[in-house]
Amino acid sequence: MDVSRGAESTANSVMDTFLKIFIVVVLALAFIGWLADRRAAANRSDVTPGLSLLPGDIKYESPNGNVRVYFPIVTSIVLSVVLTLILRVFS
Repeated sequence: MDVSRGAESTANSVMDTFLKIFIVVVLALAFIGWLADRRAAANRSDVTPGLSLLPGDIKYESPNGNVRVYFPIVTSIVLSVVLTLILRVFS
């Protein structure tokens, strides 16, 4: 009888962990979508939606315009810190 309670407790623990991760992923995707929509609404041709958001992000465009490369370094760091804090709250 105790074995079934242990298995049930483990199943609940796994489900709780999955639910927390799922909620964080959904919130992160919603936030990224909101940022992309906000940047697209700015109607600026020199800004890619969701990228080049913060000072410190690197954008390179070749002189003839054939190559564009974005390095959203600061945005990645900020997103990492925010997701870490969210995961800490849920754990």
